[in-house]
Amino acid sequence: MPASTAMPGRPPAKPLVNVYIDGYNFYVPLSTGESRYYDLCWCDFEKLAETLVKRLSISHPREFGGCGVGAVKYFTATIPENMPQQPDGIDRKYQWLDAVHYHSGGRVEIVHGTFRPRTHRFYIERDELDGLARSGIALNWDLIPNAALTFRPKLRMHEEKQTDVMLATALVTDAALQRVSGKPQATFQTAPLHRENRRPTPSACNAAIVISADIDFLPAAEVSAGVFNCPVAMAFTFPHAGYRLSDLSPGKTNGIFTVDVSEEELRSCRLPDVISLPGEKKIDFRKYRSSHFAKSVGGAS
Repeated sequence: MPASTAMPGRPPAKPLVNVYIDGYNFYVPLSTGESRYYDLCWCDFEKLAETLVKRLSISHPREFGGCGVGAVKYFTATIPENMPQQPDGIDRKYQWLDAVHYHSGGRVEIVHGTFRPRTHRFYIERDELDGLARSGIALNWDLIPNAALTFRPKLRMHEEKQTDVMLATALVTDAALQRVSGKPQATFQTAPLHRENRRPTPSACNAAIVISADIDFLPAAEVSAGVFNCPVAMAFTFPHAGYRLSDLSPGKTNGIFTVDVSEEELRSCRLPDVISLPGEKKIDFRKYRSSHFAKSVGGAS
C-alpha cells in the first residue's frame, strides 16, 4: 500500500527538521550487546528527535536555530512469509511497530523494506579447517574431499533489501521538495500502514537528521546539503563510535554535521514500559524483553 495514504499535517509556521532512522543500525548493537543495553531499544523516536533538534539549534544555530521537528521516518524491513521464521521474533516485531505507532499517534512514519534470499560461496583453506577443529567446532569431515586444499561451501542467506536506499532517496527527495514547494510538512501515518507501508511519504524539510552510523548515507547528505541547501546532521547513537567527516568526505562537508547520542540520552528517551493500544490492549515491555531473552531469534528492528 503506498505511503501517500499517510495524511500530511498543516503547513508549519517555522522551519522543520525531518528525522530519518536506520532501524537495524540503531537496534542490532543494542540487542546483541550486554543485556542491560536492551532497554535502550525501547526508544521514543519522537522524543529523541525533539532532543536532537534542541541540541543542534544550540550548537549550530545558523542551520538549525528556531526549527521544530518535521516528519520522523523509521526504516525497517519485514520478514516475508516464505522466509524461515521464528514465531516469537515475528510477534515481537509487530508488537514493537504497534508500540511506536500508537504511542506517537502516527507521528513516526514506519517504512518497510524486505528480505531476499541469496546464495553465498565461502572459501576456507584446509589449515583453517584444522584450526576450527582444534578450537572445538564440530565439522563433518565426510563432506570434505581428502585431497581438497580449499573447501568451498555454499550457504543460502536472507539479506535485508531496499531500506537503506529508501532512506537515502527520502532524504534527497525531501530536501529537494523544500526548494520546489517551500512548504515543509509533518506527516501522520494511519493504522494499519505502520505494519505494511512500503514507501515513505514525500515531505519537504528545511534541515535533516539521519540517525545512523552507516557511512553509505554520506553521499545523500552531501547532495541534500550541497545541492539543495538542506543542512544534515548525522547522529551516532550509543554504542556506535561514529566517524569523522574529514576522513570520509574531504572538501564536501559544508552543511553536514555529526552529533553523538549518549547512553544517558537514550535512557531519557525511552517509551513508557506499558503502551496502550485500541480495544484496551496493552504492550508490556517487561514481557517483551523476557521473550527476547528466551533464546528466540529475530525481534524488533
